[in-house]
Amino acid sequence: MIIDGLEINNWSRPVIEEVRSGGVDIVHATVGVWEDLAGAMTRIGAFRHLVRANADIVRIVRTVEDMHRAVSDDVLGVVLGFQNSSMLGDDPEMAGIFADVGIRVVQLTYNIANHLGSSCYEPHDGGLTRAGHRMVGALNDAGVLVDISHVGNTTGLDAVHASAEPIAVTHGNPAWFHEAARNKPDEVIDAVAARGGVIGCTLYPLFIGGAEVTRRQYCEMFARLAEQIGAEHVAVGSDAVLGWEADALGWMRSGRWDRPVDPAAVPSFPEWPSWFRGPKDFGSLAEGLDEVGFSATERDGILGANWLRLFGQVFR
Repeated sequence: MIIDGLEINNWSRPVIEEVRSGGVDIVHATVGVWEDLAGAMTRIGAFRHLVRANADIVRIVRTVEDMHRAVSDDVLGVVLGFQNSSMLGDDPEMAGIFADVGIRVVQLTYNIANHLGSSCYEPHDGGLTRAGHRMVGALNDAGVLVDISHVGNTTGLDAVHASAEPIAVTHGNPAWFHEAARNKPDEVIDAVAARGGVIGCTLYPLFIGGAEVTRRQYCEMFARLAEQIGAEHVAVGSDAVLGWEADALGWMRSGRWDRPVDPAAVPSFPEWPSWFRGPKDFGSLAEGLDEVGFSATERDGILGANWLRLFGQVFR
């Protein structure tokens, strides 16, 4: 079973077919970033409509059992998730309510601080707030995986220790591989793994060092990370961005709070490496993992089984 720990696609039937073309069986799909409660419910509703219209190739999955059934039925299984907690407001009850409608992963903060804690881009990381501690507990109770991919390092460490369940970096790399605010230092990586969590390594070009990085270099990162924390705590979260118009990246990054005045300043999507243009190239990634010496069991763990173990422990 191949599991991609994070994709933020603009979903459609052609996008679903492209994801499936790489052998991907299960994907964690972002259905909320900057939305409030109403906006998030609208996004979930739109995805449910898409699934109903394409039930022959895709379905929403909530449990490991659902995932196995999707594989048996040869359809893409989708785990719904948020890359922010703004839609939960200040009410921990919302963790269970969103779980009831299919949300299984919630990232505590996105690219700016919120009432739960700080993002990785804040000049000062104040750590997990009192509301954040309460929300982490509520997410645990609801069987929702806590994600700290865009979360500040102090807030992220607080979340690791506040959570009764293992947590994840669904899409991020070690800072020793490429220095970027979104990549994680050893103290965060080690803490996530020590509590049973998973680091989903991303292929997004800005966090691997650009399109010039070779497959060998990237897969050697996996080998070193596996030596550091154990191969059972390493996985993939590609952060694929299929189906979007060229000007969509500005909204993804900044929402409403930091819109550029100059149209020329609107960011564009970066070029991906030739050996991994998106989920269709998971076969290439598998070959690279073989080349750097992973056993078949370790490789298959990185490509899916490690996510499956974590989902089985956390999801209710």
